[in-house]
Amino acid sequence: MNLYLIIDIGTSSLRTALLDDSRRVVDSRVRKRSVPACFDAEEEWAHIVEMIDALTKTRPDIRGIAVSSLLGWVGVDTFGHPVTPCYTYMHQEPETYEQYAAAIPAEKIYAICRRRAAPEQLAFKLCRIRTQEPQLYQKLAYFLSLKDFINMQLTGRAAVDHTSASYSLLYDVAGTCWSRECLAWTELDDSRLPALKYPQEILAPLHPALGQKFGIKPDCPVAVGTVDGSCGILGAGGTIPGTFVNVMGTTDTCFLVCDRLPDDPSCSLVMNPHAVPGFYLAGGPMGMYGGSLEWMLKHLMFESKDLQQMNKLAAALPAGSCGVIAFPTLAGERTPFWNSDLCGTFLGLKHEHGGEHLFRAALEANCYAVRRICELLNGCGLSVTDVLASGGGSQSDLWLQLKADILGFPVARSQAKEATLEGAFELARMAAGGAGGNITVPETAATFEVRPEEALKYDRLYTDYLRVHDKLAELYPLH
Repeated sequence: MNLYLIIDIGTSSLRTALLDDSRRVVDSRVRKRSVPACFDAEEEWAHIVEMIDALTKTRPDIRGIAVSSLLGWVGVDTFGHPVTPCYTYMHQEPETYEQYAAAIPAEKIYAICRRRAAPEQLAFKLCRIRTQEPQLYQKLAYFLSLKDFINMQLTGRAAVDHTSASYSLLYDVAGTCWSRECLAWTELDDSRLPALKYPQEILAPLHPALGQKFGIKPDCPVAVGTVDGSCGILGAGGTIPGTFVNVMGTTDTCFLVCDRLPDDPSCSLVMNPHAVPGFYLAGGPMGMYGGSLEWMLKHLMFESKDLQQMNKLAAALPAGSCGVIAFPTLAGERTPFWNSDLCGTFLGLKHEHGGEHLFRAALEANCYAVRRICELLNGCGLSVTDVLASGGGSQSDLWLQLKADILGFPVARSQAKEATLEGAFELARMAAGGAGGNITVPETAATFEVRPEEALKYDRLYTDYLRVHDKLAELYPLH
């Protein structure tokens, strides 16, 4: 039996898994935790080594390895040792962002990077270290994405895939290269940026010492891999132009598969190279929605109810959650609103409201944001007619039904139960030369149709939500 070792580093868990040729998880190890804005990458690697060791000792039939991870960046020396913490997407550089972004024409940034400048991006971390910690800057051999840091530990080779590089604000999406203009604007150079490769390429074989430790055959290829959201798009079935995929995890990701690089006149959408060469993804990483629901259950309701119970209670409420309006993204807003300061806000609370009202309002907020993304895609001349949902949040019938009602078109649940793992599996299998490079497209498990009466109610509520959002955004930052 052919097996593939997948390492998946998420916001709420760390997982290693073995998948077979049918994408079935044969065995896995999971470590639950909540990633802070910065953490120790070397400690994360130590956990991964321990988990792989427990998983592979009697598995010499592993044909390939791939890593997917949350978006984060780690500075390393020439030996691959971290000299900075891992800065996740939750880590912000507001002062450096204000200093540099104000001096760079926003429309020129977007034309090259196909995203707005935001304080979470790698460019501003590098600028801050260069100006404020020059000794540390001199120690840097590379700034790697978290996934590529793990790859360097596995192989000794440094590289970054084109999709992860897109999130740096130093990458030219159309030119598929590091951008000379962006480097000049930020007063940086490319000496600390690694080589660019495609996700399905072989980075290098597993280091012999690790192969011996883990009991994995020599020359086992390690795929370059990509960021977790893009792996989820691939694993859910986002391989055909026109497919719109919503990966509903701790944070949400929404992307439309395109066969050309679109132009967004609003400069609100993110445009990335797809893991499938020649295709693009238009949409973006969203805020922390699934993570906010878990936070509510743990810290507001003290785990007195689980997700299934809350879904049942919230389903009994009317559209609009009896006047409660939520802006639940605890780490700030990303696509489509791009306000890193606006977070964790509920409006309209009264004494008769309970946890189920907040819960449903958070679900509705997520659906409103997805609807806005769809409208922006339409403004690019792209058509969205249905949604393919995957991830833990997609197991909620209520959430998918609300999404259909608010978007105004059907929402299907992908049969890929582990879309991120399965997407990384496809990259590992391609790197190993399996299945002739063909990607498996999973079937759909269920489809949620639009309820016309509910859709009409949500048309009005959506307009109100955007109006309130614009007013609320004027208050942030609060200090």
